[in-house]
Amino acid sequence: MRSPGVTVRPLTQMTGSDEFNEVFLEDVRVPAENLVGGLHEGWTIAQTTLSHERGTSPRQLVVHRILLNDLLALARQTGADRDPLIRQQLAQAVIEVEITKLANWRTLTQLRRTGKPGPESSLVKLFWSEMSQRLHDTAMQVLGVAGQYWPGEPRAIGNGRWLRSYLYYRAASIFAGTNEVQRNIIAQRVLGLPR
Repeated sequence: MRSPGVTVRPLTQMTGSDEFNEVFLEDVRVPAENLVGGLHEGWTIAQTTLSHERGTSPRQLVVHRILLNDLLALARQTGADRDPLIRQQLAQAVIEVEITKLANWRTLTQLRRTGKPGPESSLVKLFWSEMSQRLHDTAMQVLGVAGQYWPGEPRAIGNGRWLRSYLYYRAASIFAGTNEVQRNIIAQRVLGLPR
């Protein structure tokens, strides 16, 4: 990444952080000792790396288990859990976080058996990214107007953590490959549909 011709430009997100970058490669020479895998096998390595990123997401499972527990406590604290519609959304969130756990286990089992996650990892990524957005939509309903306060605002519940998390996970449907890309992978490589 420090080779001549490599330019990295951070992309500032809605949250104000810059965890993603644009990377430009202009006439970059890579020494042979830095080659990963075999010559001309970069696409295969990239696909394998992305499959691991998409399908084995225990970090996301832990994050969303914590978010779910905090959301349930918040709903009880605010009385939002007495609203039948919000109660249904909370139950759906509990179910979906559990499904995410089971999908992770399935991918990890596949990885242990075969040494690679396979294209089914796209199912995991597609599911958890959309689950996350639904969970955060429910959190915003529970919070009401207070969900709009940014960190530092005295009226912000949890110092604005929920708003930042809500905005961060809007990007869940584009990182690790957009959800549209995941649907194409599932259609072609899992279901065997034509291009």
